[in-house]
Amino acid sequence: MMSGYNLQVFDGKSDFAIWKQKMKGILIHQKVFKAISGAYPDNASEEKIVEDDEIAYSSIILNLSDTVIRKVGTQNSAKELWKKLKELYTETSLPTKLFLLEKFFKYKLDLSKNIDENIDEFTKLIQDIKLTGDKSIDDYSPIVLLNAIPDTYNDVKSAIKYGRDSVNLETVINGLKSKEIDLKTNKPSQSSNEVNMVRGRNKNRNSGYKFRRHSKSRSRSRGRSNSRPKYQDDKNRNEKQKEEKNRNDRRCYNCGGRGHFIKDCKKPKKKNQNESANAVDENMVKFI
Repeated sequence: MMSGYNLQVFDGKSDFAIWKQKMKGILIHQKVFKAISGAYPDNASEEKIVEDDEIAYSSIILNLSDTVIRKVGTQNSAKELWKKLKELYTETSLPTKLFLLEKFFKYKLDLSKNIDENIDEFTKLIQDIKLTGDKSIDDYSPIVLLNAIPDTYNDVKSAIKYGRDSVNLETVINGLKSKEIDLKTNKPSQSSNEVNMVRGRNKNRNSGYKFRRHSKSRSRSRGRSNSRPKYQDDKNRNEKQKEEKNRNDRRCYNCGGRGHFIKDCKKPKKKNQNESANAVDENMVKFI
């Protein structure tokens, strides 16, 4: 970088067109650009021409990286050095021109970048095309940029396309910047969105809790309605216990045992007692 001038050393990878413009500005400020353009008056002294050439040559060479200096080789004057740099870093071939034109007409805005970054990229593309010798590219720039606008900015596209007799690049750029500011201004803050989300979750939780409580209470009420009354169970149980007790109190008049009648006795029956015992058994059954 030269003292007093904000110019980065050209390393062969950065934008040569931008560097060249800045370098030209430095040479003009030093009043030595005539050493490159050759626009000296007829009465210019040889001493003045040599002095200008030395200043211009040193200004250029000191703003080149070692790699670039090796590529340009030894040049005898500032004019020859300037010419060599243009030959090395200005693409003017037909394939390069076609590649740039295709990229230009297919250009689309990248919403991950801000508008200024997109415009800078688009402008550089225009400058690269101009370096190939196509000076008419400016006539297409407004339309190409207009077609590069995404759906988010459709209202801008409509406002620019209709109600105008002509469209220039500056009009499209200003419209895009205004829309970008409008979107940023009206965009809800992240904190308010988070608050709304939390409120929504709490509301859902509360409603779910009420529903569960209601469901449980309904289930309990159904359970009670479907079950039998408790006093009915107690009555049935008492009757079974009474029946079991009566069965145990039965006495067989054949064998003298308890728990069965003579008709159910498995022992040989006594002949004299069969009829009377059967009658007693039947009477007891009826009584029970």
